[in-house]
Amino acid sequence: MLQITPLKHSCAAMPTSTQMNQPICIIGESDQFLARLLQRFAEKSGLQVQFARTGDEILDLIQNNHPTLIILEPELPGKTRGWEATRTIRTNTLTRDIPVIVCAWLDKENTLAFTGPVSAYLQKPDLHYEDFTEALLAAGVEIINGTEDSG
Repeated sequence: MLQITPLKHSCAAMPTSTQMNQPICIIGESDQFLARLLQRFAEKSGLQVQFARTGDEILDLIQNNHPTLIILEPELPGKTRGWEATRTIRTNTLTRDIPVIVCAWLDKENTLAFTGPVSAYLQKPDLHYEDFTEALLAAGVEIINGTEDSG
């Protein structure tokens, strides 16, 4: 069961009035370059992004923000690793229907051995907007602002 614990620091900036109507995407990625690339893809697809640096931060953000989508690195550090956060999300009745896309260095088969079932999979480091939008569609997330050009 998810535990509600207060955050000691903010994981994301406060949304603007325009962003308040956008679906929320939580990105848990330890590589800042890849995190920003995923942010660019998500925002291009009409999602408001919030970041988490650990599995615990992901679980806290879920409690406080009710995201439309979670993108996470299974190897995410912390007391609760990314793969453990994924299993927690999937076994909790309040969160199990939130689509989870994993973004991993490991191949898909080995990644799923850690995480269990997920909505979609992205292979690092070669991430492209087209792969991202395919993952969104596989996860059942509507692309609001997407365009055909590459990201």
